[in-house]
Amino acid sequence: METLLMVAVVVIALAVVAQAGVLLAMYLLARRVTGKLELLMDESRKLIAPLESITNSLKAVADDLGRTAQIAREQVLRVQSIVNETRENIRTQLHDVRERVLDTVDEARETVMRPVRHYSAIALAFAEGVRTFFGGDRRQQGKSGDERPAA
Repeated sequence: METLLMVAVVVIALAVVAQAGVLLAMYLLARRVTGKLELLMDESRKLIAPLESITNSLKAVADDLGRTAQIAREQVLRVQSIVNETRENIRTQLHDVRERVLDTVDEARETVMRPVRHYSAIALAFAEGVRTFFGGDRRQQGKSGDERPAA
């Protein structure tokens, strides 16, 4: 039994030594990681100020872009209303000009055609008079449907 006890003590001693070795390795690894972590923290502290400056600049740029977009939208709406108003004015003026031109053409036609109608009526009357004088009254005998108005 002593041997068994001796073997158990040796195994326990070896386990304790192994655990101590593992704990020592963990301690050394933790120190190395802590050193690297401190280095990273120092580097990140150095970068925080420029990053904050960049963030503030980006916020300012975003605000300026928002204002610019709002101003551009207002200008587009203003230009659109001006274009619509101009289109309506042009349509109205074209309609007025068309009406004036048509009225002028109608007046000119009436002014030109009045004397032509008068001369035409006089010529028809003269032609009818000459026909009646030289040809007699043939209409009453056979051509009662071919009567022409005098004016």
